[in-house]
Amino acid sequence: MEAACRVSGVLAIVDPAGRVPDVGALAERMGALLSHRPWHTFEWAAPESRSALGRVGIGIFNADPQPLWSADRSVAVTLAGEVERLDGEESGTTAPSDPARILEAYGRYGEAFARHLEGAFVAALWLAESRRLLIANDRFGLYPLYLARRPGTFLCAPEMKAVLADPSLSRHLDLTALAEYLRFQHLLGERTFFEEVELLPPASLLRVEAATAACSLEAYWTPAALPYRPEVTFGEAVEETGRLMRRAVRRMSGDALRPGVFLSGGLDSRTILGLIERRPLPSLTYGHPDCRDVRYARRIAAAAGSEHHWHPLLDGRWVREHADLHLELTEGFHSWIHAHGISALGEARALMDVNLTGWDGGTVMGHEDSIEPLQTRAVDDAALTTHLFDLFTRRYTWPSLSESEELSLYSDGLGRELRGRAFDSFRRQLAPYRDFRRDLRGEIFLIRNHSLRLTHPHVVAQRSHLEVRFPYFDYALFDFLFSLPADLRGPQTLYRAVLQRELPRLAGIPYERDEMPPSPSPLRRALPRLLRAFRHRVNRHVHPALFRERTRLYADYENYARHELRDWIEGILFDARTRERGLFDPAFVRTLMARHCSGLEQWTIGKVAPLVTYEMMLRRFYD
Repeated sequence: MEAACRVSGVLAIVDPAGRVPDVGALAERMGALLSHRPWHTFEWAAPESRSALGRVGIGIFNADPQPLWSADRSVAVTLAGEVERLDGEESGTTAPSDPARILEAYGRYGEAFARHLEGAFVAALWLAESRRLLIANDRFGLYPLYLARRPGTFLCAPEMKAVLADPSLSRHLDLTALAEYLRFQHLLGERTFFEEVELLPPASLLRVEAATAACSLEAYWTPAALPYRPEVTFGEAVEETGRLMRRAVRRMSGDALRPGVFLSGGLDSRTILGLIERRPLPSLTYGHPDCRDVRYARRIAAAAGSEHHWHPLLDGRWVREHADLHLELTEGFHSWIHAHGISALGEARALMDVNLTGWDGGTVMGHEDSIEPLQTRAVDDAALTTHLFDLFTRRYTWPSLSESEELSLYSDGLGRELRGRAFDSFRRQLAPYRDFRRDLRGEIFLIRNHSLRLTHPHVVAQRSHLEVRFPYFDYALFDFLFSLPADLRGPQTLYRAVLQRELPRLAGIPYERDEMPPSPSPLRRALPRLLRAFRHRVNRHVHPALFRERTRLYADYENYARHELRDWIEGILFDARTRERGLFDPAFVRTLMARHCSGLEQWTIGKVAPLVTYEMMLRRFYD
């Protein structure tokens, strides 16, 4: 299978210990693993012996050659993503590019440069005089960077597979990662599947000394620094949120690149689409013809005046056709039941250069799943921990394994070793968040440990074909929204009011979640609610159903696994190669699959799909 450039990113090698026989050959090997599409770019340089600095991209953002050196050749920079000045500094810069802006920021602020930048980026700077490598990313970690920090050797790359290209790196599996993956369907914090590979945390400055490869890591920003403005009224919040949203969308869609939107029937993408002022503007929806996303996205696009495109998903064959590509792009960090839009990426690349994504906009604006009394006013730490654990395993995605299922799944020896490990890891990961403002702890934990680890990989995968911008993670907008008391924002109260004020035509089109107009007015929602209840009541007593009811999900993974994908799934789960690993009890694996295929239980694919993906990950990156 041909590899794909998954994501723009930087890579670096510092190897004073001499573990790597040929640093240049390893850099080339890493680049080859990261980029095999015709549009990829890969370049690197050796700032001194036993070191390498490079970047991989897709030729859209910052297409000029890198590394970029300062005029006196004292500092070199590689960059993925985009940066801007903060605090009015941008208007005073003469930098012709984003890498040049990084150099200017370093010249002004030294190692504190990242505090004075905003955007979505990861940058690596080589300091020739001090023989030091500096790496910094944005506040939210929107460009993943995988690290291997060992005595005498340091590697980093935008994908785990490139770090694993170092033959001296052990591939010891992280068993806590296995426990997390099968309970949450994703990993927490900075963990990966391998003990010696980790993610760079958001808002980080990492120093690597060239002489020793010794590393020091510090956070240059923390959510604890978010302001608190309880004096802001609801009306003021609606007005200011609308202004900041418009400003962010205008900035992210106003350059020479072709913007576009992956449009669903939800609130996030419709808001962005409505706020983009440029026309013509493409929007793209993927899904089954009978799903709510397809129906309502078509109406939203017509109301917003966009050139709309629909990519049909008629059955589950597209999953099998793209399963290997999905694994290559996401490296198993989320399962194939989250392969959102992967079959539409070729079409999207023809339509747009950059997707203005609505990713996690609902959380930022104030979602009903994250602004609730059990989180914002938890009586104590134990109450918050147990409630969030339940949300992570039962509500934020497909229901995962129960405790009894977890005890039954693993082989005897492994089961004893992993018993309770997922919960213990969850509790440790949550501990630092207790220092944050009480009403924000659950939301910030959700963004960093669910959104970044489960839903963000599908956005990152889009960077194999196009670039992505994040209006909801505009720093000024994020800071303002999270300065408000959580109860003022949610559940979606502020969001709906902003939508009604800024885009009243789009506020009248039903929301796919409940098929009600997302208006803040109870009266505007009353009649549709009554009509919906009437249709449901009639359909319960009439066969065939008199009124057509559309499915909510754009793709029916549950039934895919019972029909088109069944042979493929069972071919992996029941294969001798899987059985001989000795991780799972083969009889119980068969029980889980039989339960799912029986159709007697709903929402069981979340128990089966991670097993398939984990085995695929092992075959690709471990064996």
